Amino acid sequence: MRVFCWMLSLPLWLLASGHVVAAAELHVAVGLAKPPYVEEGGQGGMEVEIVRAALQQAGFKPVFEVYPQARGLMLLQSGHIDAMLTLAPDSPVDAFRSAPVLYYRNRAIVLKSSGIRLNSVADLVRHSVAGFQNARLVLGPDFTAVTADHPRYTELADQQIQNRLLYLHRVEVVVGDSLVFHQNNRALGKHLDTSAELVEFDLFPPSPRSVGFLRQEQRDAFDRALKTLQRSGEVARIVARYRAAYGFD
Repeated sequence: MRVFCWMLSLPLWLLASGHVVAAAELHVAVGLAKPPYVEEGGQGGMEVEIVRAALQQAGFKPVFEVYPQARGLMLLQSGHIDAMLTLAPDSPVDAFRSAPVLYYRNRAIVLKSSGIRLNSVADLVRHSVAGFQNARLVLGPDFTAVTADHPRYTELADQQIQNRLLYLHRVEVVVGDSLVFHQNNRALGKHLDTSAELVEFDLFPPSPRSVGFLRQEQRDAFDRALKTLQRSGEVARIVARYRAAYGFD
């Protein structure tokens, strides 16, 4: 009975072959830590867990390797890794993109005491702004245009630096995912006064995040597995578990 139950957990395509083979390793690039999506070391976090579950469901053995986003994109483009998580729609890479794994909520965040009001992306031209790495490439054409020749715009691979710059009054606006920003506040709590009130402006639509694959057949297998996990409620359970663990519920 135990053997039968174990076999039921295997992907159908593997059972159909009539024998069990070792799962194929898939080397997956993961960006730098940005809890709750990616935790330190790249082995945990909301999006890592969803991708791991879907890859395992599809019959792969994922091996997660941490790289700055720009480096990961280059490695995927050159074929030195098999996949990368996660990509925004405008990420500059030629890859087979999966269905959305989840959605980021990028916002423009300011100190309330600054009195800054932002009604559109165009308003950012009047302020010093710190974005995440490659933000100018993935946040839409309006943001790309505003930041193209912006003398007071910078991008940072380490998003905790954004928080430091804002609270130390080195920049006026931070652009990034709201959950990442608030978790970075908690991580920096002992080293940075984060008590100042904030105002967040919804200047950007929700950003779908997908996995980029080197091979189409791997992307297709991942998409089928992801859909299965979404229908079963497993993806929602992973999201809920991380939101609760990080105190967002």
